[in-house]
Amino acid sequence: MIMKRFNFIITVLFAGVFFSCNKLELSPPNIIQDDIALGTDDGVKAYMATLYNNLPIEDFKYSADNQGTNGFNTWNIISTLSINTGENANRNNGGFINPARGYFAEAYKEIRNINYLLANLPKQGLAPASVAKWQAEAYFLRAYTYFALVKRYGGVPILKETQNDYAGVDPSQLLVPRSSEQESYDFIAADLDLAIAGLNTVSENKGRANKFIAAGFKSRVMLTAGSIARYGTPYIVGNVMLNGIPADKANTYFIAAWQAAKLLDGQYSLYRKKWSATDRLSTADNYAELFLDTSSPENIFVKGYSYPESVHSWDALESPQHMTSTYGDRFCPTLDYVELFDGLPKNAKGQLNTLNADGSYKVFNNVRELFDNAEPRLRGTVLLPGQAFKGFNNDIRRGTFIESVDPSVPVQKFFPDDSKTNYTTLAYYNANIKQSSDNRPGVQIPIVLSNGEKILPAGLDGIQSGSGAGSVTGFSGRKYLNPNLTVGATALHMSTQSWIEMRYAEILLNRAEAALEIFQNGGAVAGTDLQADAYNCINDIRSRAGAVLLGSPGELSAVSATPLSAGGYVLAPNRGQQIIRIERRKELAFENKLYWDMIRWRTFDQEVNARTWRRLNPFLFSKGAVNQGTDYVLGKYIFDCRFDERNSAFTFPVRNYYEPIPAGEVAKGLKPNLSN
Repeated sequence: MIMKRFNFIITVLFAGVFFSCNKLELSPPNIIQDDIALGTDDGVKAYMATLYNNLPIEDFKYSADNQGTNGFNTWNIISTLSINTGENANRNNGGFINPARGYFAEAYKEIRNINYLLANLPKQGLAPASVAKWQAEAYFLRAYTYFALVKRYGGVPILKETQNDYAGVDPSQLLVPRSSEQESYDFIAADLDLAIAGLNTVSENKGRANKFIAAGFKSRVMLTAGSIARYGTPYIVGNVMLNGIPADKANTYFIAAWQAAKLLDGQYSLYRKKWSATDRLSTADNYAELFLDTSSPENIFVKGYSYPESVHSWDALESPQHMTSTYGDRFCPTLDYVELFDGLPKNAKGQLNTLNADGSYKVFNNVRELFDNAEPRLRGTVLLPGQAFKGFNNDIRRGTFIESVDPSVPVQKFFPDDSKTNYTTLAYYNANIKQSSDNRPGVQIPIVLSNGEKILPAGLDGIQSGSGAGSVTGFSGRKYLNPNLTVGATALHMSTQSWIEMRYAEILLNRAEAALEIFQNGGAVAGTDLQADAYNCINDIRSRAGAVLLGSPGELSAVSATPLSAGGYVLAPNRGQQIIRIERRKELAFENKLYWDMIRWRTFDQEVNARTWRRLNPFLFSKGAVNQGTDYVLGKYIFDCRFDERNSAFTFPVRNYYEPIPAGEVAKGLKPNLSN
């Protein structure tokens, strides 16, 4: 049960977060009276601005550290969700971070204010058409907020009306018990149906809802509900299934997800402004630029930022260290993630192969050669060793061989694959390789060659060998970074790129997954070949990415999935679903979506079970090396694939599939989860 007592106080924010292109010409009162706030369209627009600003959007400023409220609106020096999933590694943290931060009371404040709007709009004299339009938008906001609750807690109290705390009212009348998880999802779906029916096809202002945004969001919500029904474990208290949904409802929700996604067909398209069938670098740039082009036809629901009133720090925190004036190095994609991509040399386990048959390292002619044939989307997502970006090169290596070591003489692999032993325990390593315990450019001791050339052992961006600066994986991130910022402008609280909360690629992935779930589990949609539909959606995404296309719908089959021991990495009930899940991993990485995917698939505790993420360590031979500019050394390289030497391990307890109900709410009588 829940009891909420809130005074109606709304602070109107004009930070430009949602209304950046249409700033409102209104004074921001601290306490808004109904006839002012709800009596005119401008007043309602101002009220709505606050509701949008308080939406639980997991964007650049979402994190599980304690710098903000409930994980939202933080400084975000640790990209929490992507660390837990193996997309990213961070030198500030080497273990699982529970993102549960008690987002509960704040959600019900938002819901109360939305319910107040729904109840009081019709009383203020606005035209009926205007009332209907605003109410439809409010239904979307309520659904969005409830989904943030339900995906965390399962079944929650459903409040359709405001609760008023008047003197003399029995407080027990304000207590509302938890509904089942199924009832909670059905309530969200009903709100979204009202939004879809009542909203215009085009948003009135950038960042506000429309019919297709509501439909796209419904596809996300219903896909989650279907997954919980198929893969979740019921938890019943007093005949109420607080966690879990009956298994026989799975196809019902997957069909709803597919139908909602299909509504967006022809309304949006994948970004292809720079795409090329023959130029891999253009295709990579095309993928990177879709996250920065505000005119992208792929953008569906976007949260805007603007300087100076509404900013974030993504570039300063996430850029390679010599491309930022403050911080940096916090965006380090793992080797596990990189190995998902096509076009890389791989061994029988599906892992990157940098060895000859005799166990010695392959020698590459430059630091970039290993990735010459990689799927372009990889370069659009990750900054690979030596990759050019914003006028610089990602100058990143673990160490450099001294000049007396000849690259033509084979070097045997330093350690077995499963070792986490530090390199410096090897006598050969200590005698022949220079590294730096502090990888900052001004601190490293350069190697001086016989011709007088000087080479930094770890390059300007380094790979962490101790506890200091540098990448911890051998990679840096590219997604969402602004290539036009100078180093001086790449500073805290200076970034303004928009957060794309929903884009068409996700909708195609939702549609493909739902279609295959229905097809493989005895369901149907009249007039549709669901397996072929899933195939077409996946190939549309893979074509834009420059990836290898699926040969036929039959590849999305129900044969056994590739196991983890054979390079599966992504668990799934069969090979067809595994292909789709891998595609989601590649396409949606670092967008705070994959954490919730692993939650709804119930694979987290298996995929992340005492798991240590892997890194790639490039080593330069200084013999014959030539400096080409300040941040690129042309020379021979070897690459060592291994576990993170920090011995960090990630484990996801089963209880974390649901967050504990806040203790204060349990004390009032709300039924707890098993995680409490």
